[in-house]
Amino acid sequence: MKNLVLLTETRHCTSSAKEGDYIISQVPNPNADHDDPEFAETSESFHYLLTPSGTLSGVSSKDAITWSLDLNSFLDQDDDAHRWFHISHEENSDSIVCLSLNGAIISASSDGTNVELIGCFDHGIRCAAWSADKEFLAIITFQPQETDESILIPVLMTMNTQFEILSEVPLPHHMEEEAISVCWNKKTDNQLIAVSTHDSQDNTRKIRIFKGDSLENVATSRTEDGSGKLIPNILAHADIAWAGSNTSNMLACVQRKGRKGRNIVFLEPNGLQHGGFKLEHRLDHEEVIRMDWNAESDLLAITLVGKANDNLQYGKVQFYHRNNYHWYLKHEIQLPDGVKVSCVRFDEIKGYHVSISLQHTVDASLQEWRDYTFIWDTSTTSQKGTTAVIDGNHVNLTMLDKAMIPPPMFASQITFDKSVAGISYVPSYLKCDAFDMLVHLSDNTLAFCDSSRIVACVNLSDAMNGDNDGAADHIDASCLRQFITVNSRIDGDKIVVKVLSIACSKASVSGGGPSKVEELVELRVEMCLNEEDSVSTIALTNCIVLEGKVLRLVNWSDSADTECETSSIGKGGALIELLDGSLFQYTSSDDLHVEGKVMPCEAETMLLEPCPWIAGLYAAGGRQLIIGLSSRFRLYFGERQLCDASSSFILSPTHEFLGYVTLGSRSQLRFLPLKVLLDFDPLMGSEENLDVFAEGYEPRNVERGSTLVAILPENPSAVLQLPRGNLEGVYPRALVLPHIMILINDGRYHSALDMMRRQKVDMNLIVDMDPHKFLVGGGLAKMVDQVQKMDHLNLFLASLQDYDITEWKYRIPPWLRFQESKEIRAESRNVFDFSNKVNQVCSKIRLLMMERGESGQYLLPILSTFAKQSPPQLHNALELIKENAEDAASKTNGAKVKSSLLADHAQSSIKYLAFLADYELLFDTALGMYDFDLAKAVARNSQMDPKVYLPMLKRLRNLPVYEAKYEVDVRLKRYESALRHLYRMGVPEFDADSEVEFSSDHFIKCKRFIEEQKLHQLGLELFIAYPCWHQEIMLSLGESLLRESKGELSLAIFLSTKPPCYEGARKAARICGDYKTFFSCFSFDELTSKEDLLEVADDVAHEIADGRGGVLSKRDGSAAGARILLDYCEDIEGAVDLLIRAQMWFEARRLARLKGEKEVEKQIIDASVSYAKECLSDFESRAENFVEANERYAEVVVIRRKAKAEGVADDDEQNDETGSLFSMASHASNSSMRSNMSASSVGSVTSVSSVISAGTASTFSLINNESSIRHKSKFNNIGKKKKKKKRTRRERLGLKPGSEEELQSLVTKLKVHVIDAELSQIIFETIRFLSQVDKVSIALEVFAGYEALKSLVETNQLDRIQKDAETLKDEEKIARKEGQFFENTILECEGTVNDLRCVESPALLQSLSQYKINLY
Repeated sequence: MKNLVLLTETRHCTSSAKEGDYIISQVPNPNADHDDPEFAETSESFHYLLTPSGTLSGVSSKDAITWSLDLNSFLDQDDDAHRWFHISHEENSDSIVCLSLNGAIISASSDGTNVELIGCFDHGIRCAAWSADKEFLAIITFQPQETDESILIPVLMTMNTQFEILSEVPLPHHMEEEAISVCWNKKTDNQLIAVSTHDSQDNTRKIRIFKGDSLENVATSRTEDGSGKLIPNILAHADIAWAGSNTSNMLACVQRKGRKGRNIVFLEPNGLQHGGFKLEHRLDHEEVIRMDWNAESDLLAITLVGKANDNLQYGKVQFYHRNNYHWYLKHEIQLPDGVKVSCVRFDEIKGYHVSISLQHTVDASLQEWRDYTFIWDTSTTSQKGTTAVIDGNHVNLTMLDKAMIPPPMFASQITFDKSVAGISYVPSYLKCDAFDMLVHLSDNTLAFCDSSRIVACVNLSDAMNGDNDGAADHIDASCLRQFITVNSRIDGDKIVVKVLSIACSKASVSGGGPSKVEELVELRVEMCLNEEDSVSTIALTNCIVLEGKVLRLVNWSDSADTECETSSIGKGGALIELLDGSLFQYTSSDDLHVEGKVMPCEAETMLLEPCPWIAGLYAAGGRQLIIGLSSRFRLYFGERQLCDASSSFILSPTHEFLGYVTLGSRSQLRFLPLKVLLDFDPLMGSEENLDVFAEGYEPRNVERGSTLVAILPENPSAVLQLPRGNLEGVYPRALVLPHIMILINDGRYHSALDMMRRQKVDMNLIVDMDPHKFLVGGGLAKMVDQVQKMDHLNLFLASLQDYDITEWKYRIPPWLRFQESKEIRAESRNVFDFSNKVNQVCSKIRLLMMERGESGQYLLPILSTFAKQSPPQLHNALELIKENAEDAASKTNGAKVKSSLLADHAQSSIKYLAFLADYELLFDTALGMYDFDLAKAVARNSQMDPKVYLPMLKRLRNLPVYEAKYEVDVRLKRYESALRHLYRMGVPEFDADSEVEFSSDHFIKCKRFIEEQKLHQLGLELFIAYPCWHQEIMLSLGESLLRESKGELSLAIFLSTKPPCYEGARKAARICGDYKTFFSCFSFDELTSKEDLLEVADDVAHEIADGRGGVLSKRDGSAAGARILLDYCEDIEGAVDLLIRAQMWFEARRLARLKGEKEVEKQIIDASVSYAKECLSDFESRAENFVEANERYAEVVVIRRKAKAEGVADDDEQNDETGSLFSMASHASNSSMRSNMSASSVGSVTSVSSVISAGTASTFSLINNESSIRHKSKFNNIGKKKKKKKRTRRERLGLKPGSEEELQSLVTKLKVHVIDAELSQIIFETIRFLSQVDKVSIALEVFAGYEALKSLVETNQLDRIQKDAETLKDEEKIARKEGQFFENTILECEGTVNDLRCVESPALLQSLSQYKINLY
C-alpha cells in the first residue's frame, strides 16, 4: 500500500571544456559534509566527475570546478586518446581511481595534486567493479590465446587496493561486438563475482558465478524448471546487478521475450533462475541500458533509452519495488528529447538518495547531474478510507471500508497514458463532488480523477510557457513536484481549482551553483462541468520564494467533528516543511484569484529535527497541532518526543486520536487523544503532562514491522500492513470504546449494540453512560424500537450487572466531544442506585415490551427480564409461558391438543428459560405453583432424570389437595406454607364460621412440626381459637427461647401465659440476670422456704457478680450482687468484697462506715493502693508494647497495601493457631487489672488475690522421654540434637510475616494496649478516691503515669501517620515521573487504627495535679 514520494530534487550543472563531452561517471567525496554544504569551503570538492574524454574534475558545493585534470596527459605520448568509463574513491589512500577502456588505471589525490599511472593493460579493460567492502577490484581484460595469439580471450582478474593481482581465470571465447559486464554480490562473508559474456562457441550469452577469493566457477545461469537448460535470450545492453540480502541476494539481468518484449530475470547465487517480471511500462522502441540497486535493495532502478519522432534520443529511469511477490513501478523520471542518462548511482548510506548524470545531445556544452531524494509513504488514503497504490501507469484503488483486499489485488483501477509520478487526495472539507484525487504523470500531465475515471487532464507545460503572465524562466514543468489541492469552487458551469506545488530551479552554469531556495507555485485550473465541452485550462498565478529548500508539502488534516474541526484558516491552506525542519503555513482566501501568503507557524509547533512525514491539524480557535516522524523514526509533537521508534502514524480528527505503530521487540498500535495534545501546555511540569508521554489509550500488540495504512472514519477500525504485504483490519479498544460512547450519546442504540456484540464490549455501558437519560429520558424506548432482533435484546439483558462499569472498566474520557454535559451525567450517576440497576432496567424494559409486543413477539426478552431480576421472578415467567401457551391453544380453531404446554412454542420457551436459570430452581418453582403439568414440562426440558421426577409427580397427583401441597412445601422448605396446609389437613371440610374440633393426634403432629421448624408465631395465629392448644404453643415457645439463651423474651412469654408459669419465669430471669424479677417470682411460690431463699440468693449474687447473666456489665453485676447479699443475706463483708472486685471504692467505703467496720474500711484503702501500683506497672507495659506493635504495624501496612493493589492474596491457609491470637491478646485486655482484685470467697474480705504470671512457675521435666536415652549423661552424644534457634513470638503464633493474619493481630494488639473509656473511668475514680483517703502521692503518680501513656500514644500515632503520608507522597511523585498510574490504596483497618487515643482526663484531676500539696 505504500507509494514512493519524491521529497527533494537538486539540479547541478557545469560547463564542458570539450564540445560533446558529458559525465560518464561521478562519485561523491565521502569526506565532505553533504548534509550541511552551506558552510563548506569553496575549495573543497564535493563531487568528482569523469568524462569519456578523460577529464577528471573536482566540483565544490556550489558546482564550481575546484580543479581539473586531463588524464590522457599522464599516459605515454605514443598512446592514442583513451576512452574513460569508471571512477571510484579509494578510502585507504583517499584517492580517486579512474579506469579507461584502453586499459589504463590512474590514481589521483582528492585535491588533484598528485597523479599516478598505476599501469595499463595492453588489451584494454572491458568492465570493472569493486567489491562491497571496497577491498577488491574485479576487471575483465583480454589476453592472446596460447595456441593462436591473434585470438583474444577474456580474462577475469581480481586486484587488491594496492592493485596487486590476486587471482585470474580465463573465460570462454567471447564475441567481440558483444558487451561484457561484471558485478559483485553485496555480502562480505561469502563474496561472489558474476560475469555476463556472450560465448562465440554456441552464440549464447551466459552468466557465470565465481568465488571472490579463488575465482572458482561455482554456477552458470540456468532455468528454474530443473532441466538444467541455460537461460535463453539474455541481453547485453544492460549490465547485470546484484541485490543485497533484503531481496534474497538476487542477481538481475534482462531477457528478451518474443520480438519486442523484455523481462527482468533474477538468479540465485547458485545460478538458478528465481522469478522475475515483465517490463510492461516501456515502449517498443525503448531499451534497457543499465540496472542499479539501492543500499536497502528494495528499489531497482532501470535505465532506458528511447528515440523520439525527431530521431532525438531520450532517457528514462524507472524505480521498481517488490511487495507480496509483485513488482510495482513506483516512480518514473522522464527526460526530455535530446537528454539521455549516462550514469545512475545510489548513495551507499542513504538508500533513497540517487544521483543521475545526464548526456545532452542538443546542448552538448552542458554537463548536468541531478540529485533525487525519495521516501516511502506507508499509504495514500482518502478521508473516506479509499487507498491508492501506484503501479506504473495504473492507480490501484481499494475501498477499505467495504473490502479488505490484499495487494497486489485491488477493487478498481484507473489507467493513464503515462506512468504515475505522484498522487494526492482532495481534502474532504473542500466538498468537491466532481473529483477526489489529483494524479501527477511523468509527462508533466496533471489528471483530476474520481474513484472510477479520469475527470479532466491539463498539461503543466501550458502553464510554464512564455505567453503565461505568471510564467518564470528559471523553472519548467519538470521542476514541479508534490502537488496538492487547497481550494475549489463552482463558477457557473465550471469548477475552479487551486493547486499548490514545489518547484526547484533549472540547472544553469551561471547561477553560482544549485539554488538554495525553492518556490511555492500556485496553479489555477478551470474545468467545465459539461461533458460535451471537456476543455480544461491551467495557469500559473503566483510563485512564492521560500526561505530554503522544501522537504514536504501537505494539506491540513480535516474533519467534520466539533472539537477538532478544521478552522476557516486551515481550509484553503497548507503546511510546508523546509529541509532544516522549519515550518511554514500557506493561507489563501476563498477568492481563487487572490494570491496566497506564506508565514511561519507558531513557535510551539516547531519540530526538533526534520521530519519527512508530517501531519497538521488547524483546529478551531487557531490552535495548531503538528505531528512529525523523522527519518530516524522518532515521532514528535512539536518539541516533545512521543516515541523513539515508530514506523508510521495517522492523524485521525474523526476519531480524535493520533494513532502510531511502534518498532522494536514490543511493537504496538498506540493512540493519543487529540484533545490532550491540543490542550498540552509546555510550561507545565512533567507530572501534569504525563498523558502525552505515556503509552496512551489501550495499546494493541501488532506484528513486528507492521505499518499503519488507514484509520477508517465511519468505523472504529484501523488497517495495518504486515511486513509480508498482507492487510489486517483491527478494531482497537481505543477507537471502539469512544465510538460506542458517541453512538450511545446520540441515541443510536442499534448500531452501538451491534458494535458491542461484535467487539465483545460489556453492554452495561449502554445504561451506565447516563442512567437517567436511558431509563427516564426515553433512551430505553428508543432501543426497544430500534433493535428488532430478539437475540440482541436477550444478550443485552443477560449482560446486566449491579455496578457502574464507567468507574473502573470503561471510564468516560474527558475529551469526548459530548462532554459539555459531563456534570449532568456525573450527577445522574451519583443519584442513580447502581445496586438495584438490574431490577430497574428489567422492570422498565418489560413494561415497554409488553406494551409493544403482539402475539408473543417479545416473549423471550420478557422471560430474560424475569430470570435476570434479583431474586429471579421465575414464578411470573412460568405464568407468562402458561398464559401464552393457553392463548395460542385457543387460536388453533378447536384443534385437540392434549396439553397446551406440549406445543412447540411453549416447549421452546420453557427450554429457553431453563437455559437462563438453574433448572433445579426452575423445576422447584413450577412445583411450588402446584401445577404438576407445568412442572413436568419444565423437567422434560431440563437435565432431570425421568426416573426421578415422573414417579414423584404421579404420587403428588394421587394425594389429597392439601396433603400434596404440604408435601411440596416441605420439599421446597416453605415451612410456613406447609404448616398452613398441615393445619387444613386436620379439617376435612374447613369452614371459618364453624368451630371444628381438632383431633389431639393431629395437633401433636402440628406441634411437633412447629417445634422442629420454630414456627411458634404462625402456630399461635392458627390456633388462636383453641385456648388449651394455644397455651401449649406458648409454653413451647418459652422453652425454645430458653434453649436459645433469649432469657428476657422467654421471661415475658412465661409470665404472659394464663396462669403464669413461674418456674419457667425463674429459669429465664436467672439466665438473663434479672435478679429483681427472679426474686419477685418467689413471692408467688408457696413451696419456697426462707433457708432455700438465702441459699439461692447467695448463689445468684455471685453469678451476677461474675457476669453470667450477660445483661449487666461486670461493675453493675458486682453492685447488684452486693445489693442482694445485703438485702437477702445481710452479709456486709461479702457485699464489700464484691464491690472491691469491681473497683467501686466509694460504695464499698460507704457500706463499711454505714456498718461501722473500720477494719474493713482500712482494707478497702489498701486494696485501692495495691490497684494503683498495678496500674503504674501496667502503664509501662502498655507503652512498651504499643510502641513495638505500632512500628511493626507501619511496616506490615505497607506490605498489605502493595498486595491489595496488585490483587495478591495470602497463599497459605490460615494457621490453626490463628484463632488463639485474640484469646492470647485478651490476657492483656483492659479487664486484666480489674480481674486482679477478685476475691476467693464470700465470707472473707481480706482475701484479695495477687497477680502471678504463668512464667514464674517452676517446672521439671526429663531430658527425653525415649527409653533408650532417658538417663544419658552429658558426655553421651547419643540422641543429641542440634540446638534450635529460639522462635519469635510471631513464629510461635504461626503468623506469616506481612500476611493479613499478622496485620489483624497487630490491630488487635494496638487496641488492647490503648486504655478504653470504661477502664479510664475506673482509673479516674481510683485517683479521686486515693486523693480523699490521704493517699495523694500515689494518686498523683497514677495520674502522671496515665498522662504519660496518653501522650506517648498520641505522639507515636502522629509520627507514624506523618511518616506514612510523606512516604506516599514520594511514591506518587516517583510513579508520575516514570509515567505510571498511581493509586493510593487504603486498608479497611487504617481509619480505626489512626483514631486510637487514650481518653482525656477530667478537668478536676488536671486541676488537682496543679496544686502543690504537702505530701508528708
